[in-house]
Amino acid sequence: MHVRDLQAGDVLLFSPEEGSWISKAITWLTDAPVSHAAMTYQIPTKMVEETPPAVRIAEATMRFPGRTVHVMRLNKPTIDDFKPVMDIAAKYLNGEAPYAMNNLYLVGMLLIYKKFTPSDTTQKIILRILKRLTEKLLDAINQHKYPDKHPMVCSQFVFECYQEAGKAYQLTIKNGSLLGDSNRPTLLSKAFKHKRQQSQLGGLQSDNTSDEELAKELFEAMNDETLLASGTVADELLDAIHDFAQVLHGVSHQVELDKADPKQGIAILQAQSSMFVTPGDLLRHCPELAHIGDIKLK
Repeated sequence: MHVRDLQAGDVLLFSPEEGSWISKAITWLTDAPVSHAAMTYQIPTKMVEETPPAVRIAEATMRFPGRTVHVMRLNKPTIDDFKPVMDIAAKYLNGEAPYAMNNLYLVGMLLIYKKFTPSDTTQKIILRILKRLTEKLLDAINQHKYPDKHPMVCSQFVFECYQEAGKAYQLTIKNGSLLGDSNRPTLLSKAFKHKRQQSQLGGLQSDNTSDEELAKELFEAMNDETLLASGTVADELLDAIHDFAQVLHGVSHQVELDKADPKQGIAILQAQSSMFVTPGDLLRHCPELAHIGDIKLK
């Protein structure tokens, strides 16, 4: 398949970026061969994507090299006008986009929602990732930079463009990546039952480790089969989830930190969990999207 064969509204799912540990972590956590999602915008060579600092238009040919792009297309033959979907994308482009976070945010959300009990070593790395994400959201509160909606990841942005375009365009996710058949609780469900012991929001210490290095440590810990989980989750990690939830509530509801409520933040995360869409979901678990081919540019 060639770039010129793309049509407006085609969903573009990218294989992991070469050399990116964040991409590798996303594919491991979702058990899918894709780590990023975008959408063809108006003409074949243009794509729209949710990426920091905001939703943007990019040249498809500049974003494709070195990665396989799985092309998905709405499989409803009665739909041939994608203007409603393009209009929603344009709305986000014109300043109404949710707060954009980098792909470490996607990793963090996957860790909170995934049904697994991480090893003690992995828990320590997850703790550092959540503190990093909490700092980023806290900066938004301190600078009074609030979004109009909750933060969204790349795949959620694509999904929302279709959802908001009207009933004829709406997508569904069946047996999504994070549902699985595991009976293990998620970190979020454990945090819901946990009473925060100590907030660290007043004394977050900067971690000079890069996002990529954090993702590398996470990936290596998750793949080390010699590390066995104790079956318990450390109070410090559960406290960190409450801290993250508190700043998420502050950002989402445009309130100062001292008025933000961790319980309401947990409720936001729980509500989002049932609607959380990963790049792998758009590839494997969305019956309204058909895989029509792949593009690979050197």
